[in-house]
Amino acid sequence: MLDKDSILKSLYSESYYIDKNSLNEFITSWKIDPVYEEDGTDFFDDLSIMRIKKGINLKAKGYSDDQIISKLGKLELPVEAPVVTEEVKELPQTPELKNITLDVTNQTLQVLAEAIAKKISDDIKDTDMASKLIEAGGYKRDSENLAKQVKELLDDNRKLSERIDKLENHTFGAKLRKLFLGK
Repeated sequence: MLDKDSILKSLYSESYYIDKNSLNEFITSWKIDPVYEEDGTDFFDDLSIMRIKKGINLKAKGYSDDQIISKLGKLELPVEAPVVTEEVKELPQTPELKNITLDVTNQTLQVLAEAIAKKISDDIKDTDMASKLIEAGGYKRDSENLAKQVKELLDDNRKLSERIDKLENHTFGAKLRKLFLGK
C-alpha cells in the first residue's frame, strides 16, 4: 500500500514526471478510490497504481477523461502478480479511536481468490500427491483382481480335493489302487 508521496516517487523512478497536484487531479478525475485512509492520508493498492500509470499513458495519447475512466474500469491485475505483504503497524494504546476505512471491492476479492486458487493448484501439481493417489487406485484394483483370482484357485482346489476324496472312498477307486499300487 502506497500513499501519494510514495506513488510520486514510484512514478518518477519509472519516468512518469508529474507533480502532486496533477496526481490529485488524475485520481479525482479518473475516480480512483483509495483502499483505505488513516489520519487523513489515502493509501492505494497495486491496481490503483497500475490504473494511474495507464491513465497517464492514455492522457498523453489524447484520450478524454470519460474514455480513460471507461478503459480503467476494465483494467484488472494479472493473476500472476506477486502478492505483496506488509507488516501491520501496531496501533498506539491511546483511549482515542482512529478512523480507518477499508475499501475492498469485488474485483480485489476476485484477484485474491484467483491467486490463492492458482497457488493451491501449483502446490498440488508440484507435489507427488496426485500421482500417489493414482498409483494407490491402481494398486487397489490390482489387489482386488489378485484376491478374486486367489478365491477362484481356492474354490478349484476345494473341488479337486472333494473329487479325490470321492475317488479314494469309491470302491472302484479301491480296486484300481489294488491293481496299480498293490495295496
